[in-house]
Amino acid sequence: MKNICQGGNRIPIEALLNCSINEYLSSDESQLKKLKKVSFIKKIINKRALKRLSQKLIQDLEPYKTELQEKLNSKPDFSSPEMQKVKAIVTDFMLEVDKRKLVFDKSFLNFFMEQGYLEVAQKFITRAREEDSELKSEEIFQAIRNVWIMNSLQLFWGLPLKMTPSVYAYSMLYPYTDNFLDNPEVNIEEKVKFNERLYKVLNGENLTPTNFIEEQVFSLVGKIESEYSRDKFPEVFDSLSLIQEAQTESTKQDKDELLDYDKILPISFFKGGTSVLADAFLVKGNLNIKEMHFAFAYGSFLQLLDDLQDAVADKKDNHQTLFTIRNNNELIDTEVRSLISFIFKANATDESDTPIMCLMKEVITSCTLVMIMDAAGRNPELISHRLYKELESYSKVRLSFYKEFEDTIKSLIK
Repeated sequence: MKNICQGGNRIPIEALLNCSINEYLSSDESQLKKLKKVSFIKKIINKRALKRLSQKLIQDLEPYKTELQEKLNSKPDFSSPEMQKVKAIVTDFMLEVDKRKLVFDKSFLNFFMEQGYLEVAQKFITRAREEDSELKSEEIFQAIRNVWIMNSLQLFWGLPLKMTPSVYAYSMLYPYTDNFLDNPEVNIEEKVKFNERLYKVLNGENLTPTNFIEEQVFSLVGKIESEYSRDKFPEVFDSLSLIQEAQTESTKQDKDELLDYDKILPISFFKGGTSVLADAFLVKGNLNIKEMHFAFAYGSFLQLLDDLQDAVADKKDNHQTLFTIRNNNELIDTEVRSLISFIFKANATDESDTPIMCLMKEVITSCTLVMIMDAAGRNPELISHRLYKELESYSKVRLSFYKEFEDTIKSLIK
């Protein structure tokens, strides 16, 4: 791991990494107290309202369910009358949830829709299906998550919300590279070889693909090159090389060598931080140091959040993260509290922030806290009863309801 220098441009990766880790380690664990508590009665009322609305959503979509599933598994025509009706039904559902503040205290869902998030998602799904009809719906929705992260950065910096070639290409790397590298059936040697070859392509070498994964991934790199020239935007490709270095480093998490806290921490931050750092460069082209720091911290806490959500599965697969390296009966309260505090610190506003920056930081904080509550509700055995109840006291619903609600929504596209 080293500072990247190319053509006079520089990404101070070690400084970004150390700064984010230090912020995480020095975070104030009392940050949760900034939130407003929700009474038990209000949680029950919210739960009942969400169940009624989700049941109405299911009923309203029932006439279109078969066609919706078929279209999502093929090339969808979002302009068809049926798909327009589906969009209207889903939009009405989201607006009602938003208006009644059943998940968030502010109208975040309405804000996202007004900015055009759904339209960008439609364009992404259509193009992904055109280029690879074999992709599973889950893989496409996995990729859309990164599209929306890049969209959030576009809004954060006052840029037009749209699906650029780089937004599409980098987001499509996720179904291919992440799933390949996270696949326990693929041996370490194959993963290392793939990373080495992709690293060469990112550095400008012209390699002939040897398999389907390489064919798709190398083509996506070409789409990024169509938007950003290597001469004018060297840091764009530096950032992509950094994430490849981070992916290679992260293979240590699956090896037999037991990693302690001090070894896991930089691996996790390096992997997550470089991911959103690359998002940021692909959105903006050039970044100043403050922008780099925000993007790196954003990616770092998203990586920790992913690891928290996957803690039980990772433990079974012997994948080492901050949330799996403890002994079986040890709780992860400290790690969860530190993550929450780090999220607050990374999204703290300052006097130079624009109104939209302040809003986006609030949105990011609120959304990630709900995801932590969801993770706690799914795996309550990972944390103490005290922390569970503390998290639940700030939640709009009982923590156990998040999974039930998500499963209901997911059933619509299965």
